[in-house]
Amino acid sequence: MTTFDQAQPDKTCDVVIIGAGPTGLTLANLLGEAGVRTILVERNEFTVQAPRAVSIDDESLRTMQACGLIKEVMADIAPDYGSHYMSTTGVNFARVEPTTREYGYPRRSAFTQPELEATLRQGLSRWSSVEPLFQHTFESVNEDADGVTVEIKRLDGTPLTIRAQYLAACDGGRSALRKIIGAELQGSTYPDKWLIVDMEETKERLRQTRVLCNPARAAICLPGPDGKRRYEFKLREGESDEEIATEESVKKLLAMYGPDENAKIVRRQVYAFHARVCDTWNTKRIYLAGDAAHLTPPFAGQGMNSGVRDAHALAWRFTAIAKDITGPGVLDSYQAERKPHAWALIEFAINIGKVMMPTSPVQAFLVQGAFRLMRFVPKLQNYFAQMKFKPKPYYKQGFLVEDTTSKVVGRMFPQPTVELLDRSTAKMDDLIGNHFALIAYGENAQGTIARALREDFGIDGLRTLAVTPMRLNIDRRADPAIPACRDVDGLLEQMLPVAKDSLVVVRPDRYTMATATITSPADIARLADAVRERVAASR
Repeated sequence: MTTFDQAQPDKTCDVVIIGAGPTGLTLANLLGEAGVRTILVERNEFTVQAPRAVSIDDESLRTMQACGLIKEVMADIAPDYGSHYMSTTGVNFARVEPTTREYGYPRRSAFTQPELEATLRQGLSRWSSVEPLFQHTFESVNEDADGVTVEIKRLDGTPLTIRAQYLAACDGGRSALRKIIGAELQGSTYPDKWLIVDMEETKERLRQTRVLCNPARAAICLPGPDGKRRYEFKLREGESDEEIATEESVKKLLAMYGPDENAKIVRRQVYAFHARVCDTWNTKRIYLAGDAAHLTPPFAGQGMNSGVRDAHALAWRFTAIAKDITGPGVLDSYQAERKPHAWALIEFAINIGKVMMPTSPVQAFLVQGAFRLMRFVPKLQNYFAQMKFKPKPYYKQGFLVEDTTSKVVGRMFPQPTVELLDRSTAKMDDLIGNHFALIAYGENAQGTIARALREDFGIDGLRTLAVTPMRLNIDRRADPAIPACRDVDGLLEQMLPVAKDSLVVVRPDRYTMATATITSPADIARLADAVRERVAASR
């Protein structure tokens, strides 16, 4: 990045992050892993202590892997849970129990946000390039053509000036920075409120979520790790926040829905939910992320996960600019990629909410009856059970070599378990690190990589990997300098043509930037030219 020409700021860095929730902490860890000079500003002394988000998905776990913290995060979750949708009479009319591992991890897992944030904060201690400033309050920002000047207030009230190239606004749903850049939230707020009850020492042993789709009062029972559990109850018309949140009222509700009437309650609070996304996500130097950019209803468990996606999307871009791999134009695609996908997940949550909250007994009968009929259509039942209705991570436009004929470009690349030359196994991402990668797949993958190395793709530090299909052995006689492995899961066969060799350029956030089917050296040259031109266009 360029040097600063400002009057003696107290501190300088490449990226200043405002807000140390899951989004800001994830971004700081990813930037720290890359060695990007980062300052993280948080007004509170500690990370969040009370329960908040409770569901983490496979994409977020893959990002935790990129942070180098997957072992620690997995130790604190209850992996692989589903949802059972219950009728007004208590009959299970639909199940969502996904078993697939496209990205290397369970589709849904239960976790507690305080433990995740503590792990992420501790993870920052690994990186000398990251400076966390807790108990520091954001005051103002001045943006110019070369960067941002941020005014911070220390705990003792004295000022601190930070000069940075970029600012990531991860300051939550009441974001001050959203207002500063003139962004507005578009969408709606639910008219209904919900009582959230978090507890410890639950007596309920079911590891699946129970969704009680009762028009009289919708309710949800969500499992957590280590004896934790959450209940959510929709308020009826005329019920006040204060009335329903009393200890007596909460115990009465719990007695109706399970064995946890006398469990240890750690939080009871009434919430209103929002379905909103910002019209503008950034200026040239300030970028919104997480709840600052979008507010998601909780019915699909995607609010925090969308923020983690934002963090990964910004981290590799800031890194690419800092290391001069791309130009600053790479940031122009941030909103174009993230906004449509964030809104798709908001709509996903809205639709799940419609199933959960029937407005009348007639509507409940019709909707639940339709789901019962799915049992007679195995493909449809599998579509729902495997959660294939969740919007796939897919960018139609952005920092890609756009190809209208490709079903691969813009999609998140799978993460198979792979067998190495020494017959050990690993997750694919661990072989390529947080870098752009050139991945060959097919019967002659090693030869394809060897030929591709003669071309200039215009990406410094481009990693290479040759992946052999599941049905074949790796050729251990090939050039040992070319990293090679075998797809143990057969995941890549579901995405790429098996009969021909494929060459794929994967971004650090694991999205496919470009791809080509290789029938001759000319195909490789054309792919290299297209990628090189796309990178050059960002300068």
